[in-house]
Amino acid sequence: MAGIPAALGVPTGRTSVRFRISLVLVLLVTAACGGETKHLPSSNPPEYDPKQVYTAPPAQSRLATPSMTTTELESLRSKLDALEVGRKTTGNEKKVPFDPNSPQPFKGLTTPCEILSRLAPSLGSAQLFAGHEGAALKKALGQEAGEVARRMDEQLAEGLKHSLGSGAADCPISVRPHQSSAQIDRVHPARVVLAHTTSTSPFLLAQTAIPDTSQDGYDVNKPPMRRDNAPAGWVGYKTTDIMTRIGKPPRTEGIYESYEMVIAPKAKQCPHLEGPDLKGIADGTFEWSFVMYRRAMGQSVLYRRHVVATLKGEVDDNAKIKQVDFDVTVTLQHIGTELAPYSQSYGSRGHFTLDHQTSLPQEFKIITVSDFSEAGAQANDARLIGTLTALVAYFSGQEYYRAQLYWNHPNTCVDIVFNPATKTQRFAPNKSYQVKTELHTKKDQTVVPTKFKEARERPREGNGRVSPREADSQPAAPAMFTYQAPATRVRHSGFRVKAVSRAGVAETKDGEWELAPADYVLEFKSHIVQEPLNLVSGFGMQMSSNGFDAHVQATVPLQHTEDRGWVGEGAMQYATRTLTQPAQCEIRIQGTGTTTFHVNGGSISSDPEPFAVNLIILPGQSGEVLETHCTSGNTPEKLKELFATQGVQGGEVHGEMGKAGGWSGAFNFSRFRTFNMAKKGYEIGGWTSVRDSDVIAKKTITVNCSIGLQTCQEETTLTLKLADEPGASTSPAR
Repeated sequence: MAGIPAALGVPTGRTSVRFRISLVLVLLVTAACGGETKHLPSSNPPEYDPKQVYTAPPAQSRLATPSMTTTELESLRSKLDALEVGRKTTGNEKKVPFDPNSPQPFKGLTTPCEILSRLAPSLGSAQLFAGHEGAALKKALGQEAGEVARRMDEQLAEGLKHSLGSGAADCPISVRPHQSSAQIDRVHPARVVLAHTTSTSPFLLAQTAIPDTSQDGYDVNKPPMRRDNAPAGWVGYKTTDIMTRIGKPPRTEGIYESYEMVIAPKAKQCPHLEGPDLKGIADGTFEWSFVMYRRAMGQSVLYRRHVVATLKGEVDDNAKIKQVDFDVTVTLQHIGTELAPYSQSYGSRGHFTLDHQTSLPQEFKIITVSDFSEAGAQANDARLIGTLTALVAYFSGQEYYRAQLYWNHPNTCVDIVFNPATKTQRFAPNKSYQVKTELHTKKDQTVVPTKFKEARERPREGNGRVSPREADSQPAAPAMFTYQAPATRVRHSGFRVKAVSRAGVAETKDGEWELAPADYVLEFKSHIVQEPLNLVSGFGMQMSSNGFDAHVQATVPLQHTEDRGWVGEGAMQYATRTLTQPAQCEIRIQGTGTTTFHVNGGSISSDPEPFAVNLIILPGQSGEVLETHCTSGNTPEKLKELFATQGVQGGEVHGEMGKAGGWSGAFNFSRFRTFNMAKKGYEIGGWTSVRDSDVIAKKTITVNCSIGLQTCQEETTLTLKLADEPGASTSPAR
C-alpha cells in the first residue's frame, strides 16, 4: 500500500496497513474517479444479468460504423474480458476503523441535490490522467485528450439526467473545465447543473448550453435513452445512455468516438426470512458502467469502468429497513493499439441506513476494502472506491425505499392465517372460540415472527368480545385470540386484526376472522298458463289441444362450498291441469308429481355495498301425461288409423300418448339459448335486496312462452331467505 500517500491519512506500513481516517472521510474530497467497466460474472439474478436481458443494442443499431471499427472494438473488448477475472476474497482484506467523529458523506443532507453536489465532481475526469496509468492513457489519446475528457464529463452528466427524470429547479455543481481551447473555456466555462423535484424524487443533472465547437466536422448521434423496468418481483430500472461521433472529411475523417453509461439499481419487492434467526432480508443489486472508445489515425483506445454490487437490506420487526449491507466491486480497465492493457479490481464492504422521511442514505460505513497491493494502489483508486460506493448507496437507497413502501402496503407480501380457518365455525350464542393466528409469507408460506395488534370485533366493536387486543406470534408458538360470540347473530360476526413484521404488513379485509355465514334457503315458484289451440281439422272434426295451467314450487337448502360457491338440492312439486275445451277430439296435458330441483353454484353477497346474488339453477323435468279423448262415432277412418298408431282407439274411448312437454317444455323452450353448459344450469342474477324480514333477496321473471298460434305466459319468483337458526338475528350488519 506504499502507493497511497500519507496525505490521505494512510500510514505506509509494509504488511499491516490501516486507513486511519477511513474511506468515508475520503468521500468528502472532490476527487475524480479514474476507472472503467467490464462485464464481471454478474452478481445479479439471471433474469437481470447484463449479458442476457439488459444487453445494450448492438453497435450497428446505435450508429452505422465501418466494419473495421466494429471489429477492432470487439477485439479490444474481448482482450479486456479475458483479463477480468473478478474480485476474489484472499483473506487479506484491510479493516477500516470507523471514527464516529469523522464526517459522513450524507450527514445533514436532506435533498438529492445536496448529495450529488458532493459526489458528482468525483465521478468525472478530474484525475483521469493521474498516475502512471493515467499518463499512459493521456499519451494514447494524443492532443485530443483534454477534449475527450471533457466529453466524458458531459456524457456522465447527460446520462444521469436522463436516468433520473426531468423537470426541476437549478442546483449548480461545478465541474473542472478541460482546456481544449483557451478562448472558449474562458468565455464559456464548462458547468453542470444539478436539479431536483421533491425530497423523494430523483435528482437531475442538466448540461448548460455551452457552444461546442468540437462537434463541428462530426456526425453526432444521440438516440433516446433506453430504460428497462426491473423484472417481476423487483423494483428498480436499468438505463442505457449512449452517444457516438463520426468524423467527416476532410479534417476529421477517420475519427470515431462512442460513449455509453449504464445505471441499474433494483431491490426485491418482498423480504424473505434468512438464517437461524429468521432475519428479514430484502436482496438488491446495483450496476454502473461507463465505456469510452476512440479510434483516430489508426490508433484505438478502449476505456472502461464498472461497478457491481450485491446488497442485503435487513428489515426490522416494524417492516422498516434497519440497514443495507453492500459488497461492491469496482473494476478499472483500459487498452489500446499502442496502450498496454490495464485491469484492476477493488472491493469494499460495509452498510448504510435510510432516512425514512426523505428516502436518502444516512449513516454510511465502509468496513472492509480488498485487493490493494503495495505496488499497485493509487490515491485516486482509493477515492474512487469511496465515491462509487457512496453512489451505490444513493441509487440503491432510492429503490429500497420504494420496495419498503411496497411491502408496507397491507397483504402484498404476507397473509394472516387462522386455525380454525375463517367462516368454518358455526354460530352458537355466547360461545367462545379459540383461534390460533400466524403470519405467512405469500411466496413460500414461511411462518413469520409477528406482532399482532389492534384486534377488534366486527362488523362493529361490541359485537361479541375478542381478547387480547395484541399478541406475539413465533414459528412454534402462534398467537391465540379468543372470540366470544354475541347472544344473537349479527352478519359477519367475528374479529379483525393487524400484523406488522420483518416480512411485511397485513390487515383489514385479509385479516378478518368470522363465523360461518348463515345457511340460506331458496324458494322457487313458477306459474305457466298455455291457452289451448282450438280448430277444425282437415278431417272436419272440432279439436282442442295442448292447453294447460301448471304450478311448480321447490324449497332448496343452500350450503357454501369452496369450489362452486352456494349449492343445494330439494324437492320440486308440480301440478298441471288441462285447459282444453270440449270438442270432438281433445289432446290433454295434465298430471302431478315430484322431481328434484338443483342449485349448482353461485355467489351471495348480502352486504349493502356491494349487494349481489347470482345462482345457477337447474329445475327437474315435470312428468305430465299427454292424453287424447275422441267422443264422436263419426271419426274418419284415416284419423282412427293415426290414433291407432299411438295406441288410441277412435270412438267413445280415450288413450294415453306418453309424457308431454308441460311445464318443463314451456320453461326450457323460452330460455334454452341461455343455458350454461359449463355451469350446468341457468344463471340467474339481478336480484332485488330485501331488508325488512328474513328474506334476503327476490327475483321475479315474467316470460312470454308462446309457440306459434298458442298463447303462453310464465311468471316465476325466486326468494332467498336465511335458514332457520336458533338465536340468529336478521338485523343487517351496521
